[in-house]
Amino acid sequence: CPNRDGTLGKCGCIFCSEGGSGDFAGDRTHPIHQQIEEQKARLSPKFPATHFIAYFQAYTNTYAPVPYLEKIFQEAISHPGIVALSIGTRPDCLEDDVVELLSRLNMVKPVWVELGLQTIHESTAAYIRRGYPLSCFEDSLKRLRAAGLEVVVHTILGLPGESREDI
Repeated sequence: CPNRDGTLGKCGCIFCSEGGSGDFAGDRTHPIHQQIEEQKARLSPKFPATHFIAYFQAYTNTYAPVPYLEKIFQEAISHPGIVALSIGTRPDCLEDDVVELLSRLNMVKPVWVELGLQTIHESTAAYIRRGYPLSCFEDSLKRLRAAGLEVVVHTILGLPGESREDI
């Protein structure tokens, strides 16, 4: 994440855990197919499902070179039990080549992009160390929708300093 690697900051957003909000995710050192199988085994006693969504949540999942992203996303959607791909990311980490990759993958299996907005208020965004302006979010949302991608927007209600009217 550029909010952790020194590009924008080193501490991350104030709401993000040390695990990048992926505290219950699989072991990132394992291959994608292995992570999927491990998570299926972990969840199957509670949920006897046969179809799954590959969810890349922790940290910023488009903050890498496109060849690497294509490799891991292709590996995920090639798993026979995976029916869709959900990718959590930041709007400032969606260059045109990344959006084009996601659009191509969307032709194979549905792709949802989860964008962290948290708030529309710039003063709150600065306080939570979000690291990008609202205009960046708006631009990324337009480009993703123009590419035919489904977008989920993450907001946090009740951030410090925000009133009911702000919400």
